[in-house]
Amino acid sequence: MRPICFFILAWITLAFPVVAQDPVSTVLRITGWPAAEKDRSGIGLSVFSKQYYSVSNWNLTGLSVDYSGGEGLTAALICRDGIPGFSWYHLYLSHSRKFKKVSGMVQLRFSVIDLKDRPSVLRIGGNISSSWQMSQNLLLRVTMYDLPGWIFPQEAVARGVPAMQFLLFHEPGRQLGLLTGFRISQSQLGPVTAGIRVKLFDQLGLATLMEVLPFGFSIGLNYQIKGYRIQGWLEQANGLGITPVIVVGR
Repeated sequence: MRPICFFILAWITLAFPVVAQDPVSTVLRITGWPAAEKDRSGIGLSVFSKQYYSVSNWNLTGLSVDYSGGEGLTAALICRDGIPGFSWYHLYLSHSRKFKKVSGMVQLRFSVIDLKDRPSVLRIGGNISSSWQMSQNLLLRVTMYDLPGWIFPQEAVARGVPAMQFLLFHEPGRQLGLLTGFRISQSQLGPVTAGIRVKLFDQLGLATLMEVLPFGFSIGLNYQIKGYRIQGWLEQANGLGITPVIVVGR
């Protein structure tokens, strides 16, 4: 297991209604803070991009379309992840439902790996997220990234490192939120996570997430105007560089 160091992640974020973990947040492996649910129906659109460590051609960029009929959320995401000559093309299909105090999301992934001068390779995978409202102010979320790779270590990795994340959210007040948790993967236990969110007003909040392994930080902004939601932040991790992330949706 690698040595443990501190990772500091800070971002300004807008709380928006989610069922379990938001599909786009799950694909980007971003911790979406839970919020009070509101009735929503109809079609939603999002575009997103993540530029890894500011490397010019290494990015994840895609489009998400979702539909909510009041009983759940169904979403389809298409994205490209990689660099020229070595790219992943992913189709994610997900569905979220809530039953009493438990909500969950199943996300299937169909991936084509494009290798320069080699035949394309097909990989199938997926993510699972579940949330349990333990009390009025306490919520537990468990997310499993890359389910086949987690269960079968011999499977070839098609998107990120297989991992399982446990997060406990506490909302002592309408303006304040706290979280703690940890992530485990096949090679290590960690990072260990602690965070705080201060909601400045309905459209804007300030949150800081602190993790163990590796050292880094992230700052960002989330703004909503006329039904559109704009999220953007910069992440610094591992000393490898800065990773800008942006999500625009409605």
